Amino acid sequence: MQEYAKKNFEKALQLPMPNKTFAKLKATDDYVALIVRPGLINKHLTSNQLIVLANLEKSGAVKYSAGHSFIVTVHRSHIEQAMEKLTEVNLYVASQTPSALFKCCDFCDGDLLDGLPLAKDLLEQVEQMPLKNRVHIGFNACTQACYNAVQDDLALIFHNGKVDIYGGAIPMGRRASSGHLLLKKVPGNQVINLVKNILGKYDASSIDKFSTFVHKNKTYFDQLQEGGLYDNLEFKPNAASSVNL
Repeated sequence: MQEYAKKNFEKALQLPMPNKTFAKLKATDDYVALIVRPGLINKHLTSNQLIVLANLEKSGAVKYSAGHSFIVTVHRSHIEQAMEKLTEVNLYVASQTPSALFKCCDFCDGDLLDGLPLAKDLLEQVEQMPLKNRVHIGFNACTQACYNAVQDDLALIFHNGKVDIYGGAIPMGRRASSGHLLLKKVPGNQVINLVKNILGKYDASSIDKFSTFVHKNKTYFDQLQEGGLYDNLEFKPNAASSVNL
């Protein structure tokens, strides 16, 4: 086994960089990238799904991303055919337009389902909500917070019927940081309207980056937490942000 592992490692080191990437294909023709997942919650792939991805790779590219998604590159003229093939095998294709995009945990592969009803309601009402920029939202069914939810623009951590909300993460760059705890123990029945309200206020603001929007409204989030008035959101930006953006 050790000898096999050694040979496998040596072979992996010799593999060349890919010839077909989204950037390289787009430089030659009109290619687009689709965000594809096994499901909204499910993380397991079937043989039929793998076959479809393999066939699409022949004329495009397939890459696994840090966002726990496949980036499937297809020619713009083939989008409809690609979408049909992907959805026929129950692969989920995210909206190409700027919108809210959830990344749920796997609910311990079905062993921890207390938060599933809330997650489904959020997905039905908030997923693909049109926004000026894509906003990544992580949902976790427990406090383990798997799949790096706190690295997303918003993170919803479910625990005993309530939700802790983190926000303002900067996922890349030299100032990269996790999101801050904005609101603690929000009742489950108030989470959907709260998230919609936050996204709506962000979309209507003059601020482009979601992390900047959160930081400039930190004082209000603090006041909101102290008062517990989750259904009475009215954002008033700080006079000056204490965060170096």
